[in-house]
Amino acid sequence: MPVAVMDDLRLTIRARLAKDALFPAPHKVWASPGTGRTCLVCGTVISSLEVENEITLGAVTIWAHLPCYTMWREESERLEVSSQPEEADYLASLRHIAHARLKSGTLLVLLDKSSRVGRGVNAMCVVCDKAIFASELSQEPVGSRRRAQAHLVCYRAWSEESKATRRAKSWPQIEPPGHASV
Repeated sequence: MPVAVMDDLRLTIRARLAKDALFPAPHKVWASPGTGRTCLVCGTVISSLEVENEITLGAVTIWAHLPCYTMWREESERLEVSSQPEEADYLASLRHIAHARLKSGTLLVLLDKSSRVGRGVNAMCVVCDKAIFASELSQEPVGSRRRAQAHLVCYRAWSEESKATRRAKSWPQIEPPGHASV
């Protein structure tokens, strides 16, 4: 890959990580010859002449070229070091949003830990109201009457606030009329 292309890809990875359009690179991967899968990072096919990294996240498997994964990991580590206090603030902010929505009844309390992780389907996150792109992972409760997808970090905030609300036993028992809550 030409240096200019790699620099552009690094900047794209950095921007996607900063906007939560790409989650931090996991540490555990398996490397093998390419099998024609699509790279999550650059969006191109991983040929049999290239090394692919296979990453399993629960029931979901994703793939990345070796150079793409390396840059993704480096940028993830750089972001982790530079934004650890910001990350806690961001989660606290999401918890505040989830709390307000639970209190108003526009978001229902999660009753248990049953959820599934999958690829985004170009839906809107029920917590932050931002798009969940097809290249991202999303999480949703199992057994919900309606589709209720959220970014992974948003789902974490929703889950934590649901636990706190259940402990306080003060959540809405029914949906407000005319609301499209989840």
